[in-house]
Amino acid sequence: MLSGYKKIFKDKNIKVRSMLKEGSAPDTIVKVAKKEGFDMIVVGSRGLGGLKKMLLGSVSNAIIQEAKNCSVLVVK
Repeated sequence: MLSGYKKIFKDKNIKVRSMLKEGSAPDTIVKVAKKEGFDMIVVGSRGLGGLKKMLLGSVSNAIIQEAKNCSVLVVK
């Protein structure tokens, strides 16, 4: 599945990579982005609302709050 998306970006001369890491999603994403010098983090949003958002938290919101060295694009 990812290989199809990678081809789309490659055809447009946009560098992308995928990686698999363990840990808290927001913390790990922000740490890797900072360490690797990313220009942008692109993350999806499931659109949880109300009680579910309070109980489960929002990964995209946490990334927005923590990422200081690059832009964050949240896609719904």
